Amino acid sequence: MIEYSPDSARAALLLTNRLVPLDAKPMTAHEFWQLVECVDPAELVHDDVAGIAERVGVPEDEALRLRTLLDAATALSFEQERLQDGGVTLISALDPRFPFALRERLGTACPPFLLVAGPIEWLGRPGLGVVGSRDADDATLDVARRAAELAVGRGWPVVSGLARGVDQVAMAGALDAGGVVIGVPAEGIARASRSAEIRRRVHAGELCVASPYAPDTPFRGGNAMGRNKIVYALSEVTFVVAADDGSGGTWSGAREALDRRFAHVAVWTGEGAKDGNHALVRMGAAPITDVTSLFGALPEYASPPRQASLF
Repeated sequence: MIEYSPDSARAALLLTNRLVPLDAKPMTAHEFWQLVECVDPAELVHDDVAGIAERVGVPEDEALRLRTLLDAATALSFEQERLQDGGVTLISALDPRFPFALRERLGTACPPFLLVAGPIEWLGRPGLGVVGSRDADDATLDVARRAAELAVGRGWPVVSGLARGVDQVAMAGALDAGGVVIGVPAEGIARASRSAEIRRRVHAGELCVASPYAPDTPFRGGNAMGRNKIVYALSEVTFVVAADDGSGGTWSGAREALDRRFAHVAVWTGEGAKDGNHALVRMGAAPITDVTSLFGALPEYASPPRQASLF
């Protein structure tokens, strides 16, 4: 993989800047990775509009957009400092601290930046993703909790989406067992941090929150799908505890992970398993009838190599 300079990472943050309002629209993830394929973003920093147009091969109006984004360095620096004072770090996908698995597994769907509260280095550790429906029954929630406890015993973080139901029960199970958790919200990190429990866990060094959205972004359905990608890609394997057949965010996230092959998916098929769980197995997910066998199945999964306070 290409190693980028700090200047490259800085230019990348400017081109995808969603922290400071500007007249120019920030680059989408797809646009950003297309740009990176043809030029190191650092090479654009000192170009004028004509120079950018020539170097990138874009019309002048597009080059003006990029120049406007690159000119917001001072404003972005002030906003970064404000966030840093609150314990939130902005990292570019071209920064060596950025989790390698996201770039490797998601490709052009990888978010160009993350806002992180808590230990960034946890994002590079193998983890167990645990996901499921918000309305799961008590028996299913117990499966999620036991899976999280097993992950802690293995020394892995539990990765989930901070949503009520399976997500929160798995995360609580990991924390109660003395483990650590990576939470990926479907909203901005400032909104997620309104929860006193989240702030407390981050302060205690038990929780790392990572968001690919602007700090004040509200919950949206599309954000939830983007969140799901990150949960799967940060996890060595993601355990789907409960999925409705053909509908819901859990179903959509698992199906996308299987279709696009950017993550390993295991599914609960033991007592009380939903119809959607069995449907996911037919699509290629690994069936799990006994939670204790979850990690025993891991040698079958050939995964990509890994990288070695809120207020």
